[in-house]
Amino acid sequence: MALTINQLCDLAKDAGFTGDDIRIAGAVAMAESGGRPDAIGDTGLVDAKWGPSIGLFQIRSLRRPQDFGYPDNLRVEQSLSDPEYNTKAARAIEQQAGNWSAWSTFTNGAYKQYLNGATSSTGDTPTTPATDSRIRRCLELLMGENGYREGPNNYNKYAQELIDAGKAPQSWQNDAWCYVFQSWGTWKAGLEDYCLMSNYCPDGVKFFPMKGWWSEYPMVGAEVFYGTAQEHDGPGGSHIERVYQFDADNIWTIGGNTNLTGSSQGDGVYLRGPIPRRGVRVYGYGCPPFPEGRLSADPRWGGRTSAAYTDLPQSSGTSTANGADPRPWVYLGQLEQAIAADVPAPTGHRSYCWPQVLLVEKGLAGEGLLDNAFVDGSWGTLTLKAYSDWQKRLGYSGADADGHPGQASLQKLADKYGFRVGA
Repeated sequence: MALTINQLCDLAKDAGFTGDDIRIAGAVAMAESGGRPDAIGDTGLVDAKWGPSIGLFQIRSLRRPQDFGYPDNLRVEQSLSDPEYNTKAARAIEQQAGNWSAWSTFTNGAYKQYLNGATSSTGDTPTTPATDSRIRRCLELLMGENGYREGPNNYNKYAQELIDAGKAPQSWQNDAWCYVFQSWGTWKAGLEDYCLMSNYCPDGVKFFPMKGWWSEYPMVGAEVFYGTAQEHDGPGGSHIERVYQFDADNIWTIGGNTNLTGSSQGDGVYLRGPIPRRGVRVYGYGCPPFPEGRLSADPRWGGRTSAAYTDLPQSSGTSTANGADPRPWVYLGQLEQAIAADVPAPTGHRSYCWPQVLLVEKGLAGEGLLDNAFVDGSWGTLTLKAYSDWQKRLGYSGADADGHPGQASLQKLADKYGFRVGA
């Protein structure tokens, strides 16, 4: 399904384009592909080095992108059909060149016919319609992680995804991650205009009052900060969770790096509640003006006695506000090609399928089946064994647990670690 010009502009903004380049990016994508993520071009130019041009920005793919430096190593044919990936690759190419000269529709002026219709959410008011709730999407994403447990030394998949996406520095890994978990939800649901991306609770305690979005009352989607003045990082500086329901006396929350006792250090993601909403460690609530409105107990913002995330408009499910599923694809056939190429090759060899292998390896590491040092995009013998152990954990045996992914076992991993499965 083709995206609209405004959806393309929102993708461009999320990818890091700023100012007039947001509108230009939307217009270039429309001129290049008509807004179709599945567009394929330049098939007559395919050779041993180059593949076809793929996706929204018609980025020319490379047969072996792993042999090239940045940003050419982003020219992965199997990934470029993903709208977000394609737009981020376009941003990297445009940044390296310092201009839009890589796109013929820019140099010949064909993009200009789409400029007048191109707008984007550049301030506090996004283009998301009130019939599609991003904060509900955020809560559903976070609640869907209930049961996740961290690895050794605070290792967690949320920090790694943010680091890999360029949204966080490496220092966010192997550290306290309660705010990292909330930042992951903020990023995944497209709420960066409303919620702070941070790994340090005192940052949020400063941010929300500065914006005028602070309250002593709960709100659906609010970030609740815990900690007394006597604790190490001061009032509100010890822990953060997100409210998905409240009544006259209590809140119910979803939080990471916590446990069922709510202590400042924990081991995973938990649904918690009821918690007294004015409990001794509850310092306050960050309550952004989400476009779908505030479901708040604060008299300034409606004074509700109770509310839950189910009172919000429906979320877009697995789709972002621009209508595209944000999860990357992993194809069974591509993994088999990686196994055939990597297992007999020297240690560390990576086939052209390495981005997909990397997604699976991150899931296996999250399950404690593969050491993080071997999450490298190479499906060698260690990854083969780790996947075999995953199959055995699911109850498979014999030839059904040989380390070669099947649809059912891979789907189980995909559901937990945020990717899609194709044949």
